[in-house]
Amino acid sequence: MPASPMEFELLIFCHWLHDMENALTTYLHDHLGGSAFAIELLERIQAEYSNSEGGRIAREILPEIEEDRRILQEIVSKVGSFTFDIHDAIGWLAERASRVKLKRAEPEGIGVFEAFETLGLGILGKRCLWEVLSLHAKTDVRLKGPYYPFLIERAQQQFLRVNQYRLKLAQTAFAEAKSGTARGKH
Repeated sequence: MPASPMEFELLIFCHWLHDMENALTTYLHDHLGGSAFAIELLERIQAEYSNSEGGRIAREILPEIEEDRRILQEIVSKVGSFTFDIHDAIGWLAERASRVKLKRAEPEGIGVFEAFETLGLGILGKRCLWEVLSLHAKTDVRLKGPYYPFLIERAQQQFLRVNQYRLKLAQTAFAEAKSGTARGKH
């Protein structure tokens, strides 16, 4: 038990700091897992639909996503890492589950549409990550280094490319429902 109110406050601060460290580590690893999922999904789209517009877009943004992951890995190495990374494992499992829809999907079908929608959401999350890290880099030296305004802008551009294609896919992915041949309308 602390001997003085000052020691007590210091103890509380240390517990708070420890909790914040765990929160930051968890947050970073959540995004690291998401980036692993995105990379595997992009590789899958590129391989399955290499001659389609979706394959071309995947080929174009994959190197950028890989670079973003490398930057995030550098940040994680400064902040701290879990011994067993459950977040990467979950990302791996999610990508494996997404293969079922992609395997049966046409290059402009619902499976590819949902893949691009998932990628878009992940990219928006990454942009949010860079914004938060940019803010906290002012007070946490471990987060300094990357030029966050560039990363934020790159994520925004990635999202615009992915979302533009997603919206284009919506026209064909839902054509069956539009034509009245959806389930229950035979």
